[in-house]
Amino acid sequence: MDARLAILLVLFLAAAASSPLASAQLDREFYKTSCPDAEKVIFDIVQKRFKADPGTAAGLLRLVFHDCFANGCDASILIDPLSNQASEKEAGPNVSVRGYDVIEEIKTELEKKCPNVVSCADIVTASARDAVRLTGGPAYEVPMGRRDSLTSNREDADNLPGPDIAVPKLIDEFSKQGFSLEEMVVMLAGGHSIGICRCFFIETDAAPIDPDFKKNITSACDGKDSGNVPMDFVSPNTFDSSYFELALAKKMPLTIDRLLGMDAKTEPVLKSMEAKPTDFVPLFAKAMEKLGALKVLTGKEGEIRKTCSEFNTAAPSGGASVIRVSSLNPEDQLLGGLPQPGGRKAGGPLDPAPLSPSELEDKKLKNEGKIANTNADEAAAKVLGGVVVSDRGVIQPPKVVPLIGEEPKKDAGQVPEIGKPVGVEESKIAAPGNKILGDEPGSKLPGPEEVMPGPKLRGGAL
Repeated sequence: MDARLAILLVLFLAAAASSPLASAQLDREFYKTSCPDAEKVIFDIVQKRFKADPGTAAGLLRLVFHDCFANGCDASILIDPLSNQASEKEAGPNVSVRGYDVIEEIKTELEKKCPNVVSCADIVTASARDAVRLTGGPAYEVPMGRRDSLTSNREDADNLPGPDIAVPKLIDEFSKQGFSLEEMVVMLAGGHSIGICRCFFIETDAAPIDPDFKKNITSACDGKDSGNVPMDFVSPNTFDSSYFELALAKKMPLTIDRLLGMDAKTEPVLKSMEAKPTDFVPLFAKAMEKLGALKVLTGKEGEIRKTCSEFNTAAPSGGASVIRVSSLNPEDQLLGGLPQPGGRKAGGPLDPAPLSPSELEDKKLKNEGKIANTNADEAAAKVLGGVVVSDRGVIQPPKVVPLIGEEPKKDAGQVPEIGKPVGVEESKIAAPGNKILGDEPGSKLPGPEEVMPGPKLRGGAL
């Protein structure tokens, strides 16, 4: 082989190895011998929770988006904050993320069967795949072998895209992560085809909207930020391609979905998918496989957490605020930035002196309520996928709001054979729900139709 060609080949392989998509280091049979039942345990628990609450699927799908988009698929979103140390979980876009308890239940069961083997990052990614599958979506591949992060920084998630982000900015954000325009559109379509949307995030005047749909949204929310509506009012618990028709018809609750149906770059993609819906599923599956390999930790990087919400060991100190290792155990305080026996390194300044038992208990209670008490600005959290949690972080079943004068239809909630759609049959249900990116203000774009004036709602959780 020519020497110059050999050098070029070596450089190419080195560049590939340093790529943020480390899919080559993941393996479909990673747990074949170390924990052969790992994927069965994950699927069984996701299926059980889905039967009890179909909204679980949208929550898990949104969870993987928020985790991977912030700093790679490393389960850093799962780390609990301390009163003096922030984590990704406290970032504005993550305040309404749900599904943490599902991941923890899976982890607990896997630790009984295969201690210190299956990573939380693999659980997050695989549970999202199973959630999509249970709603009638594609059973795409999720190779395993991710490891869990040793850091969780709020700053990494503070700028995730939101539901009223401008389309050019949204395209740029996805492009930075290595996704094409078509991949961006199908990921949003899949994330917003199931689940519910909190009225808090809906801005009916931020972009043109179908007048009748606006009336239904206004009636359903009735000025209540805590209310919610289905993201896809045709089939809110079924993964399908109805998103494209609804977005083009300006019948989606989130501003970004209506803007995608009007933008010069994205509108043709939506029309193409609407005309040929069979293209949607395989492209979505490919994009999700790509997302699951985004900036993963493998080999000896990171760790395998014993509990998904806490680090196992001290992280290397990197400054007062860059590395934030956190736990809900106030006993794990550090002095002088040095780990004490059984403690963790905070990477920060001197921590306070040891607390008394009563002070420790009080601190624990405050920590547990920290996310629930996040201020109203951060509550305007927005990002891909959208479901809601209660003010204590507990999963709330989706509430489907009927059209005025009609009785609500109950969702069967049963699990069909793989590949068959699940959930509400096509019916006249009032609004959509689910979310996606950003904190930018909603664009006030002129529309072809004149929208009747009405109360401006901020609703729908991403």
